[in-house]
Amino acid sequence: MASLDLLLERLVTNCSIYDEMPHSFDDTLIDKLVDSIEFEESSITVVRNFVRGIDFESRCIPIQIIIRLLDAAIVKKRFRDDDLLLEFVQKSEDLLPQSRPPKLLDDLFRLYQRPEVFAIRKPDAWLTVIRWAINQIDDDSTSVFLRRQYQSFICQVPPADARRLLIISGAVEMFIRRTRRGQQSNFILDVVTRILDKYSNELEVEELMSYVESIRNSSRIGENSLRLLAKLRELHSTLKIPLTPGSWQCESNRVDLICFLLEMNQNPRDRVIAINDEVNEQFVENIDQLVDLLIYSPAVKLHHKTKILHRMSNKQLKTFLEQLNVEVKVENKIRITEVSKLLPKLASHVTIQQVATLFEALDVRVLESSSLLQELSRVYGPDIFSRPEFSNFKNRLRARLTDMIRTSALESEWEQTDTALEIAYIFPCFLPENEDLQALSRSNRNSPYVMSMVLKLMRDHYGGIPDDLLRYYILESADPAPQLVCMHYLSTPMIFGSLSREEIVEYLESGLSDNGMDMRQETLKFAETAMAKPNLKDAVITVLTEYKNDRWIGRYVRRLLCEEHIQQENESVVIVREMLASLNVHGNDEDIKDCY
Repeated sequence: MASLDLLLERLVTNCSIYDEMPHSFDDTLIDKLVDSIEFEESSITVVRNFVRGIDFESRCIPIQIIIRLLDAAIVKKRFRDDDLLLEFVQKSEDLLPQSRPPKLLDDLFRLYQRPEVFAIRKPDAWLTVIRWAINQIDDDSTSVFLRRQYQSFICQVPPADARRLLIISGAVEMFIRRTRRGQQSNFILDVVTRILDKYSNELEVEELMSYVESIRNSSRIGENSLRLLAKLRELHSTLKIPLTPGSWQCESNRVDLICFLLEMNQNPRDRVIAINDEVNEQFVENIDQLVDLLIYSPAVKLHHKTKILHRMSNKQLKTFLEQLNVEVKVENKIRITEVSKLLPKLASHVTIQQVATLFEALDVRVLESSSLLQELSRVYGPDIFSRPEFSNFKNRLRARLTDMIRTSALESEWEQTDTALEIAYIFPCFLPENEDLQALSRSNRNSPYVMSMVLKLMRDHYGGIPDDLLRYYILESADPAPQLVCMHYLSTPMIFGSLSREEIVEYLESGLSDNGMDMRQETLKFAETAMAKPNLKDAVITVLTEYKNDRWIGRYVRRLLCEEHIQQENESVVIVREMLASLNVHGNDEDIKDCY
């Protein structure tokens, strides 16, 4: 391992001139190095020397590499010098006021979050870093990723210390200020919410009330902040939540909160105020009343109703379905994907007839996306259209699909054809006539997605894929989707058994030389099937031998050939040498890569 130690020292030395890496340098090499290095004793000695001699006033890259090596050694339980680690942590605070690049700060705070590192000193000793991190969270120019790192670091402080060190009160103050008009930032609020969530049990009455009022008076706020409010109501028995219609600055916030309350399993109505004026304060008396507060809001959406379907009374559910059957007819009112998400929730609450009525209302809109019919098949099974409740809809849909296939074949509307074929594949009752499918197979070779569906239908429902199509798509076509269908089909026992030795070799050579990795992997499966046949083994080996050293599939080929792997040089050594080579070949000083 001596060579690795020398190479690491050389790497850090060669990087001492860089604040940012040259463009020729592959940043992923640092990740690969710290993942691969095993930290034998000599390597740990090198890391200790790096840590002991680090200059936090130097260029960024050597500092970054040392931090990454130290972090990896700690994670792998190989660095056990607490005194040296403590000294390093104390000195590393010098980096904070230096306006260092985000990537360096990211690595530093990842190190700070290691339990072994944070525990190296008491929370009070971290106060300088904590205050700096809080200020950075409150800075609009801080990136989302760094805010998360700072928040995760702060949340390591035990609750009692967080109160004593003013972390909790500071977070509440920041939340209140950042919800005000002109100062609101949901990026900052989301991170502050995570801090408050961590210490939610510790919040005092005044802080709870301030949190509620801040959200009530804010413009659109993030989901996490509203979920925390619902959680706080469960944790604190004195907390009341006013949900009087019209009393919130943003109605969508109020609707989301009601939805989160109704999603909770226990007592969602407790301490929820339905009406609150100067002389009257009325609490929500039952679940139905809370549901009404949601479903009659002008800001309510279908996804809200989907989430609280289990809370609706029979009367509310009936009203909901009646409204839904009207609204789905309006294209821009409700998206088909929303109905797809509703369907599985609906199944346990409605009859088949009610589902059929919904599809009658949707009519041709079901063709906007195959996702809805896929969900229908998943929830109710592929035989759902055999139910008498669906007979009228089924007949109309079959006529429509047939027309789509025949018309699109003439007019080259391939998206329409693809949708029709997908539906036929999901529900065999809509399979096209054999003549229509044959017509598509002859005229549709410029549409790979449609052709792959044609091939699947032929394979599964029409007696198999014809030989001429197999040969065309494997040997001549460059379209990956139908290629894969055909190559996979060749490996099925009945089809494989009908192939001649010459055909197998021909298909192997074509598939392995393909540019697509998926096609090459599928061909290797085909080769594995062929290798199991004694009369084919020698021919397959001849073809595979050409690919033993292929960059992408060589390892798989050697495994098929049962060849032993050649012992390679230590991976970490190879990586460091590649890093050094990248540094040696970079261009001029302007050839610099952004650090984050």
